[in-house]
Amino acid sequence: MRSHAWTRTLVCAGLCLASATACGDGSGSSHASRSANASADPTVRHSAPSPTRRSSAPAATGLAASLLSADAMPGFNDGYRWTAGRTVPESPSGSFGTCQRFSTTSIGAERALVRRFRAATSDPSASHDAAGELVAQFPDPQTARRAFSVLTSWRAGCAERLRGHTRPTLGPLQPVPVDGGTGGWYLLTYGPVPGDPGAQFFDAQGMTVVGDRIAMVALLLAGQDYDYPPGQEPAALAVQRAAQSLS
Repeated sequence: MRSHAWTRTLVCAGLCLASATACGDGSGSSHASRSANASADPTVRHSAPSPTRRSSAPAATGLAASLLSADAMPGFNDGYRWTAGRTVPESPSGSFGTCQRFSTTSIGAERALVRRFRAATSDPSASHDAAGELVAQFPDPQTARRAFSVLTSWRAGCAERLRGHTRPTLGPLQPVPVDGGTGGWYLLTYGPVPGDPGAQFFDAQGMTVVGDRIAMVALLLAGQDYDYPPGQEPAALAVQRAAQSLS
């Protein structure tokens, strides 16, 4: 059914992830098994942000090194794998995150890069799955933290973007403990999923700020359930790993 009876906003945002799937292949699993617990990641300690500013990289090379690799991006179960696409500058439209209203450069970032992923499998059940990460460099930690507050505030207004979809829900912002900064994630659910009337989209949005950088992560699963132990959800693990890469 997904002719996309979707709104144009979600085509550009949540499914901007899936449309960037001209990115690669590998091995995966069916939707029924993809809800299996993701592999555990060591708990990351929470501590106060460091006041020391990172030495600024002259170009995007240093920023690109902070993006997660396909192996580091959490999958939807132990055997799930991603393939990475190209690393590109953030779109001026700010269409990375489903709830994102403006680009990070519009709220203070000096530059931002995006890397998208698709399921590394030819299994048709994973054809709508997608993931991505954005990393943004800010002039100083204070500007980065103000921008982080803006990102979290966009969640509250995101319900409007889900209007017109079947069974839309907007989950609460859940804190994620990260080393040297702040992190959190939330889950959006909505339908329809083309060709699978019993399924819905589980659209997880995460973010973290460490020093003068912010990372945003997004993981989109088309399936029938989303069952993980607290703190072991793929988005929570992705936020922790993204924060480690920013340190």
